Amino acid sequence: MALDTNNVKLDKLEFLFNQQKELISQSYSKSEIKSEQDGPKTEEGTTAASSPENKMKKLYEIREPFSGYRIFMLSSAMLHEVVELQRETDWKWWKTEKGIENQRIQEEIIDLWHFLIQLSIEAGLEPETLVAKYIEKNKENTKRQQRGY
Repeated sequence: MALDTNNVKLDKLEFLFNQQKELISQSYSKSEIKSEQDGPKTEEGTTAASSPENKMKKLYEIREPFSGYRIFMLSSAMLHEVVELQRETDWKWWKTEKGIENQRIQEEIIDLWHFLIQLSIEAGLEPETLVAKYIEKNKENTKRQQRGY
């Protein structure tokens, strides 16, 4: 199914990639100060520089201290989002089950998608390439399963 955004047909994956690119480009266009100590306060009382948007902006403004730094930081963020997702389950088998809230599970999965799409963009995987590589890997995994991998 294709989404019609401004009379341009996009598939769902292209739409998500474009949304992520727009989110990042909005971060670039903000001209907020870089110092947390002397920054203006937001409505929540935090400085503008300490907001997640500005931390993402900073990630792209600084010179990478080592090759692959942004990929490292984005994958680290994903790891923490996975832990947040895991915490939404009844993984503590020794405790009384509390049940899971599907909405919270879905929110954590969406957080993961944001980082996964950004990682894909960072690695040069556009939707068409991503799908082609996924199909290729899926065929390999299918063969592995058939061989008892």
